[in-house]
Amino acid sequence: MKKNHLIKYLLISPSLPVGGFCYSDGLESYLSIKNLQESDNIKELIKNELKIGQIRIEAKCLIEFFDIFVELKGTNNSKDNKRRLLSLDKWLLSSRDSCEIRDQQTQMAKSLFELTKEFGYEYVYKKNKIISWSLAWSWACFSFQINKIEMIENFIYAWSANQLSAAIRLIPMGSIKAQSIQLELLDLISDVSQEIVDRNINDLYVGNISLSMAQQNHNDLYTKLFRS
Repeated sequence: MKKNHLIKYLLISPSLPVGGFCYSDGLESYLSIKNLQESDNIKELIKNELKIGQIRIEAKCLIEFFDIFVELKGTNNSKDNKRRLLSLDKWLLSSRDSCEIRDQQTQMAKSLFELTKEFGYEYVYKKNKIISWSLAWSWACFSFQINKIEMIENFIYAWSANQLSAAIRLIPMGSIKAQSIQLELLDLISDVSQEIVDRNINDLYVGNISLSMAQQNHNDLYTKLFRS
């Protein structure tokens, strides 16, 4: 595939066939438990997740995976690379508190691997049945030659857009309001992305317990309003 700087937008397209725009990540359950009906509640929830949520660890792992792929390209020590890659991926998945979110991650990863293979970039290792969304996203960005900061920004932007897309169907909030919130989040997304690039993974922390509990209370994390 010929390199094109616009390819980075492919990964944040709502038509990306990985199911990401069909999952609420526990948002439906969270709003129901808290009885939240205002758009500002959604905005604050997303902002809190960006500041202290699991999305930060997932985004940082993108870089860790990316660096391993770079090393793999210039070395024959594939056995050590595979061990480090799968160890980090297993740790990332185990850090998710519910089996539902892990199932979501692996389903989306599988679909993205199939897409990158269709574009001529088959994953370098034989896939296990359980692989994280972050690993698949990082492989796609490495294959498409997307740089690290754009990789992180796109990943976080896509996640926030997905949350707002779900929110439109869950509470009385129109598309214009959702876009206004997305606009308000842009500076925070840029700042958080740069922080994630600059900081060591051991210096990042998460603490959004409420959302984790909501994910465990949500049967399958697949918003009923998306079902056809």
